[in-house]
Amino acid sequence: MKKVILGVATANDASAWDQLKTITADMYDAGPVSIKFAYFGAEGNLSSRPCITTRWVTDPDDMDYLIDEARANCVCGCFVNVADIFDAALKEDEPPEAVIVIGDVFHSNRDTALASAEKLAAAGTRLFLFQQGRGEALAHKFRLLAERTGGAFIQYNPVVERVAGKLPRLLKAVAHFALSGTQGLEALEDQSADLLLEQLSANALTKPR
Repeated sequence: MKKVILGVATANDASAWDQLKTITADMYDAGPVSIKFAYFGAEGNLSSRPCITTRWVTDPDDMDYLIDEARANCVCGCFVNVADIFDAALKEDEPPEAVIVIGDVFHSNRDTALASAEKLAAAGTRLFLFQQGRGEALAHKFRLLAERTGGAFIQYNPVVERVAGKLPRLLKAVAHFALSGTQGLEALEDQSADLLLEQLSANALTKPR
């Protein structure tokens, strides 16, 4: 079964939590994918970021339960250290097809995150970075991570997103990519899939060889 790690790195935005169940349900609709979810842990110990589900989840109802637990236990603004997500992916016996980060903050050393990203790229994992808002410093880091892994970086407006539903479509498209590669995206014939295809094509030119 194809694997995806989904990390939420937003500064305590309730709307992001509200969308997670819909987003993950849409991802499961794409086909048989297995997901791990990363979020800020309950104990408030800075050395323990992020909290990542200990099992791969294949059922949307099970994921709903985990999201409810995560939201109830989340403290101090639901952000995660993105480099820790990458390191967790590297420890898997089989590398995931994709690692997704939805974020408006970057709680990591850039060079450390890039080094882990390059190892993921060598293992065949693509990074998909979705930035909430328009901060240029974060955009620069996310863009670099996408380029180094042949992945994708897309910004979205959280106010418009609540109406347009762009983020759920993007993540569903990532699930299709995890299942069938670029052919899965091409078969979608969806604007979000087209955005990802454009990014994947452009970043393939700068992906380390």
